Amino acid sequence: MSAKPPPSLASLRAFAAAGRLQSLRDAARELRVTASAVSHHVRAVEEWLNTPLFVRASRQVRLTETGRRLSDRLNRAFTDLNEALVEAKGQAGPSVIRVSALPLFTSAYLIPRLARFEARFPGVSIEIETSHRMVDFESDAVDVAIRNVGRPTPGLTAHKLMDLRTVPLCAPALAAEFRSPADLERATLIHIASRPQGWTEWLAAQGLRGVEGRGSVMVDTLPAALDLAAHGRGVALGMTPIVWDAPQMERLVVPFPSVPVSAGAYFLVHRRQDRTHETIQAFVRWLRQEVRADAARFARQAAAAG
Repeated sequence: MSAKPPPSLASLRAFAAAGRLQSLRDAARELRVTASAVSHHVRAVEEWLNTPLFVRASRQVRLTETGRRLSDRLNRAFTDLNEALVEAKGQAGPSVIRVSALPLFTSAYLIPRLARFEARFPGVSIEIETSHRMVDFESDAVDVAIRNVGRPTPGLTAHKLMDLRTVPLCAPALAAEFRSPADLERATLIHIASRPQGWTEWLAAQGLRGVEGRGSVMVDTLPAALDLAAHGRGVALGMTPIVWDAPQMERLVVPFPSVPVSAGAYFLVHRRQDRTHETIQAFVRWLRQEVRADAARFARQAAAAG
């Protein structure tokens, strides 16, 4: 072991970022320093260890095995450090995260889990806006947005939470009248204003065109559509896996097997400059952990529903 003092915290942080991103330039952008400064910090760590941490090529760098192990441990340590700071800051005074999320995700998934976030980060408050409107991070007072899109908006940091599929849902008594998607020509179809082509696209994927149902009704949100379906007023298109956690599912069933149809994905997005904001990143990590913990349960529920 070298007799010299160990590398500075700045050098360790720079190496950890470069190792996580596999790029000196991307690490420099994240840390808001120059690429040469990151390179200098990395070399300081390598000189102290007396071993290379990267294999350097003309346009990229690749971690050595020693570098990979050290990078993983340092990044875990910095994550723990950031969370400790967030907790301490929350205990010292209020901190607010402003979240914009879709109505179904908010009611079925986010709100039932907020107590766990609050217990982990006491003193951090969350303000939630439920809206289908796309957030403008340049002008809106929002820190994090959760949206259902095919691909995230360029220029933002995005994390995919879950892929979505549409599935027909109705009350059990009504389900007894249907044996296949073609039987929906006798049903009242519940439409959602934010996805007006939902039923048309779903029916086309089942090989059915021109089917409009016996009647139709339009509502503004998916939770409202599920409420109508639960009261036996028609058939709604839910989105799995998130719909399995909706309170209305106690009174809803999938009436028949069908071809899975993509409904995009939920993405969590925020400003790129907030990648180092401790409180926002604590919320991001927590929500992604919640989704990962539910993945196996969601898969079982989907299989049981047929």
